[in-house]
Amino acid sequence: MELIRLEKSTVVFENEGRKVYGLKDVNLRINEGESILVLGESGAGKTTFGRVIVGLQKLTKGKYFYRGKDYRKNMKLLRKEVQYVYQDPISALNQSKTIRDSILPSIKKWRKVRGEKLEEELDNLLKSVEIEPELKNRYPYQLSGGQAQRINIARALSTNPRVLVADEPVTMLDASIRVGIVDLLTSLKNDRGLNLIMITHDLALARYVNYRLGGMRSIVIYGGRIVEEGNFSEILSDPLHPYTKFLVESSEDLEGVGSQEILKKMVYQETNDLPLKGCPFAPRCPFVRDACLNSFPEVAENPHRVFCYIYS
Repeated sequence: MELIRLEKSTVVFENEGRKVYGLKDVNLRINEGESILVLGESGAGKTTFGRVIVGLQKLTKGKYFYRGKDYRKNMKLLRKEVQYVYQDPISALNQSKTIRDSILPSIKKWRKVRGEKLEEELDNLLKSVEIEPELKNRYPYQLSGGQAQRINIARALSTNPRVLVADEPVTMLDASIRVGIVDLLTSLKNDRGLNLIMITHDLALARYVNYRLGGMRSIVIYGGRIVEEGNFSEILSDPLHPYTKFLVESSEDLEGVGSQEILKKMVYQETNDLPLKGCPFAPRCPFVRDACLNSFPEVAENPHRVFCYIYS
């Protein structure tokens, strides 16, 4: 059953009088229980996409339906059922509140729990993310990065959500902690039947998430546009869009050598310099045609979905 539908969803920011597209004409459907990998470099539009799904970012134009209703008329349900896990685990928490005081109000509001059962519910929630309940009286600055991210996940789960949007959830954590957080998120997806939307620039991480969950659908975003969509393993083994090919090849060549920073210098061009009508990768593409600069291509199935004139 369809849970989320985007139709020509567009987000425009103003930057010194210029239009900056966070998203442009994005069309996507996500069914209940389905998980998705959202791939692309920093500044590509991945975070804007995630914020739209959660309802934190309004659309400039286009439509977003959650469970068949316009998101603007469905915000209460959206806030309960769609939750966000932020990239920076410490700053995402209220520094002036204990963990207990940060999470209890949400449990009380969304789970309708009262009295002594509130503490029991909180303790069980913390245990579900592998945090000892004794830590609930600590402040964020007293936590490690890994503990703070687990607390953020617990807070997201406090509403009993259907959808969890994890935006680069391990980027700011030590390498030794990252696998544990990913294991937790994928286990929660399986145990609770969640829709997990994992946003990442890291193809090695994406490989591991796909290994844990199997056969994940993936979208590749560049310049606010979806340029490729399909099964992750297919995209990885047979990338079609020139940007996706470069992303995969560069990730393999530069993994462990600051690939994020190198790729940003080699590939990414400031959004306000991108063509507003055509393919955002056109200025950097070795296969560019006149049509690429003037209009965005229709989708081609070859064998998965790609938006590129080479195939259409």
